[in-house]
Amino acid sequence: MNEINTNKKYQIIAKYIKDISFEIPSPDCFVSAAENLGSYSTKLDLASKPFKNNLAELNCKFLLEAPENLENKIHAEVCISIVFKLTDPKMTPDEVKKTILVSIPSENFEYMKDIVTSLFQKSGFKSFNFNKPVDFEELYKQQFAN
Repeated sequence: MNEINTNKKYQIIAKYIKDISFEIPSPDCFVSAAENLGSYSTKLDLASKPFKNNLAELNCKFLLEAPENLENKIHAEVCISIVFKLTDPKMTPDEVKKTILVSIPSENFEYMKDIVTSLFQKSGFKSFNFNKPVDFEELYKQQFAN
């Protein structure tokens, strides 16, 4: 699996599903969610954790949230972990931060999107398709604009 990025700043060591949670309290909730899936919002949270020897883990958590006004709700989240090694010792702290929050998730987004879509479809939500574009560069700029 070891994928080396063309700019040699990092190397992907592993990608895997770290955690899956589908909370569907009743058949009514499932039917309601299937009918109202378009009104649910999808969110993505990124969190990184350093390890020894320049290894780090990026956790990408996809959350499906029901609108407030919906009576029968489900809750679902999928966390995909990407383990990587920083390979450029000359990277500045800002370059490291941008690599972790922009480059790595951007380059692995199709992989993550396919997993999330497949898991939802195999969980009974046949029409689910995670096709929401995510601009990690823009999110990064918004977060660190202040």
